[in-house]
Amino acid sequence: MNSRTLQIACAVATLAIGPCSLGHAQSSSAGAPAGQTESSWHSPSLRSETVVAPNGAITTRAAVLANEKWGIGAPKRVEQVTEGVYAMRGWGLGSSFAIEAPRGWIIVDTGDYTQAAAEMRAMLEQTLGRKVKVAAILLTHWHYANGTGAWLDKGAEVWGHEHLDRNRNTSSGISVLSGIYQARAAAQFGVFHPRSGPDAFPNQLGFPPEKLLAGSSYQPPTRLFPDGRVVDLVIAGEPVQVAPARSDTGDSVGFYFSRKRMVVINFMVPGGIFNVYTLRGGPYRNPSIFIQDARWMESKNAEFLLDVHGPTVKGEDAVRDAVQRSVDGVQLIHDQTLRLISHGLDGRQAAEQVYMPGNLRGDRENYGQVESHVRQVYNGTLGWFGGDIYDINPLSESEEAARTVQMMGGQAAVRQAATSANAQGGLANWRWTLRLTTLLLDVDANDAEARKLRAAAARQLGQRTSSANARGFYLTEALQIEGAMQVMGQPVTLDAIRRFLGTPTAQALAAASVDENLQFVRYLVDPRKAEGLRQAFTLAVEGDPRLRRLELRNGVLVISDAAAAAPTHFQLTRQGLAAFVLGTRASSAADALTQLDRVLDRSHLMPPGAVESVMKGMKATADFEH
Repeated sequence: MNSRTLQIACAVATLAIGPCSLGHAQSSSAGAPAGQTESSWHSPSLRSETVVAPNGAITTRAAVLANEKWGIGAPKRVEQVTEGVYAMRGWGLGSSFAIEAPRGWIIVDTGDYTQAAAEMRAMLEQTLGRKVKVAAILLTHWHYANGTGAWLDKGAEVWGHEHLDRNRNTSSGISVLSGIYQARAAAQFGVFHPRSGPDAFPNQLGFPPEKLLAGSSYQPPTRLFPDGRVVDLVIAGEPVQVAPARSDTGDSVGFYFSRKRMVVINFMVPGGIFNVYTLRGGPYRNPSIFIQDARWMESKNAEFLLDVHGPTVKGEDAVRDAVQRSVDGVQLIHDQTLRLISHGLDGRQAAEQVYMPGNLRGDRENYGQVESHVRQVYNGTLGWFGGDIYDINPLSESEEAARTVQMMGGQAAVRQAATSANAQGGLANWRWTLRLTTLLLDVDANDAEARKLRAAAARQLGQRTSSANARGFYLTEALQIEGAMQVMGQPVTLDAIRRFLGTPTAQALAAASVDENLQFVRYLVDPRKAEGLRQAFTLAVEGDPRLRRLELRNGVLVISDAAAAAPTHFQLTRQGLAAFVLGTRASSAADALTQLDRVLDRSHLMPPGAVESVMKGMKATADFEH
């Protein structure tokens, strides 16, 4: 060993045995209310004190203030921002905007569903005292485009990002992921929670079943904004600069109306801390991209700022301060997570260590929570592995739970510990109850006492978090365990909602593109059933000029374009393709489609016709109350 190597080795050894100032958090009063001390660390989004919201919800003060901070809530209203500009608020989580242009009205975002959009239009016209002629609809992103039909006058252009329609279909169209995305959204937004009483959502950061199931008049954009580019346009005679503003979706754009010195944006300056991670799941919202796109918004020195998810901000100084507060909060979460990663902390440890100043956090932690965002930045930077080598090849969850419970004295002892913790109460004890009941239910999913304890602890935490996302999941857990989450008088679970929303109808499949149908089939292949099988054929579908080749090989289905029909070739109608996707197509022993059908797994879907039957019953009763 040369002297240089020896010096390095000695330095490393010294560092290794030296003290560490950023170890795993053990005990802290972080997040405890003034005058109280918590014996264990917890997120400041969890508060010990509760208040009662106007609708009877037991919640936190920050949650009650959320409507005001987001510029939403009762009453439904049309607010004049400046001459020729109106904000339509109170119809849900997002607001819509109307801008009078030389050649007609420009509508920015069209609402959650058609009825909401119709009501907005009627109130706008009532406020103006005249009818409006809509010349253009601008969509900031795909989330609030379901009311398009109510605004779409003859000759009106619909503008949106070139990927908007694709992203919308991935989440709510014919997609293998639509069921889980929508079911988790139902939990996060408290869709099937009571409308009043202790378990109700305390603000409009949740939404009722009408939004999830109500009619949509969505129309794909006819004019497209290019991905990743700033473009200057004249829309309805009004100069508009359009720029990437990638926040909660990759198709988000921002608009700058230069003659009004006004920025219109989506989720870049919301009424709370931007959701780097949403508990319902979704693609990684990279803070670096958010910060990069926000520099365009900052450069405008706007006099007015309208965020779909925030109140109206007026005045150049006020706009600048609001933008800086929002963007700097996201940068702090990102930068401090990377700082803590550099100290060797894993995602959970980093979440416990990150500090956000009170002026950035305070009562603004009303949607997501900072700790969730930190863990997502960690995962987006390094992936799931936190450094504990046990996690490389862990025991199965059920075996790990069984061994842990046995070591703790058996199920009865663990159940008693959970009972005791729940009875003692307090944020730490309720969280410990959830951990213990997770172990018990991994051992026995039907453990009635564990389920009861879990529901009680989940409710207590749900009532004490300022985060709307967290409340939605906590209360959904409690209500579904108790059978109190109901549709048409029948108890439902999140798993049942996932199956319902993830099962396409024959009508929806027939109306969808051939690609959407085939991509759905692609994810149904069970490699155990397909092992050792190879087959290939071509497929043509009514109304689609493309010829496709389907090849089953190595446990996967490969779909590609074909120049000519193969010896084995199928010609299907749209209805025939839908029947194949759903498994209702008449089978034939010598049929290649039937052979492919035999390796498909549809066990996560509802039986054919079941979705249509449920929807028919819901329309007949119009029963969304619980």
